[in-house]
Amino acid sequence: MSFKINLGNWGSVFAVPSKVADEKLKLSSAYQLRVLLYVLSHNQENLTNEQIGKALAMHEEDVKDALTYWVQEGILAFSDDKYYPSSEETNNISQKENSSDNKLTYEDTDKTPQSFEKTEKPQKLVMPRTQKPSHTQIAQLVAKDRTLVDLLNEVQMVLGKTLSNTDTATIVYLYDTCGLSAPVIMMLVEYCITINKPNLRTIERIGIQWADEGVATVLDAERKITEARQSSVDFSKVAAVFGIHIAGTPSAKQLAYANKWVSVWHFSDEMLREAYERCLDTKGEMKFSYIDGILKRWYNEGVKNISDIENKSQIKSKRQTKSTQPKASRLQQKPSYDIDELENTSFFDENN
Repeated sequence: MSFKINLGNWGSVFAVPSKVADEKLKLSSAYQLRVLLYVLSHNQENLTNEQIGKALAMHEEDVKDALTYWVQEGILAFSDDKYYPSSEETNNISQKENSSDNKLTYEDTDKTPQSFEKTEKPQKLVMPRTQKPSHTQIAQLVAKDRTLVDLLNEVQMVLGKTLSNTDTATIVYLYDTCGLSAPVIMMLVEYCITINKPNLRTIERIGIQWADEGVATVLDAERKITEARQSSVDFSKVAAVFGIHIAGTPSAKQLAYANKWVSVWHFSDEMLREAYERCLDTKGEMKFSYIDGILKRWYNEGVKNISDIENKSQIKSKRQTKSTQPKASRLQQKPSYDIDELENTSFFDENN
């Protein structure tokens, strides 16, 4: 007699490390768990990030970041373009910190953010300046810092989107590692929205710059925003005078040049155009550094308009002519008497 046991859904099972259930469920996002379960259930197949993404309706980069998260947490190991079950030895090897793009939500019974100014920040994590906090570190900070929770919720609301893990790591990095206060970060986010760059890369770049320049208070942030807006206005003026159009955003150096020429040295459109044309005549192309050299010389010499340039040129030309003229020739050209003075006297009449 033959028989067959129908196990139904239990006919195909796979192992999940107990560490995932015991330690990682409360800290891992739904996206990270979905990727791990899918990979474990297809452990005999050669999978690509694209295939996993299609199966789970996720972006390929999100899949990659989720796998990186499990490597960081010591569940998987990565070597020779393949993932393996992680061993104890692998767990002791330091992994590169790359936060994933999966979604992270923040539970908060009170929907209304508290005042950022009144809450003290916790002691900073000790980590390299270039390294962002891991998912686990973020979860630990969120669990004990109400101000950080409010900040993240407020950023999400202002940006109108749910922050991914990478986005969250950026905000936490600015707050906890770079030392920017919550109000300053909110001012930064709102400023980036006003300049049509509400992305975390721009927010991170400007935030790091502010931290390096010692921006600590709301007044400091207001000053930086005012300076940035003035630089943008100055660059628009320079670009209009030069008749140029720069695709994308001008560089920080270009903005600094324009701000110096217009707001510090106070050169007129006419002078800016003159320097630009001289640069083209000499270099055959526009070079901000060369134009800056021309304007710097004029500024140091007190040249403020075209008439000043012409007067300087005339004086220089006379000096050059005099210096290159042979000494004997100069002596020959110089009369031994003043004929005009003699003509005004009665010298000739008295001798006639």
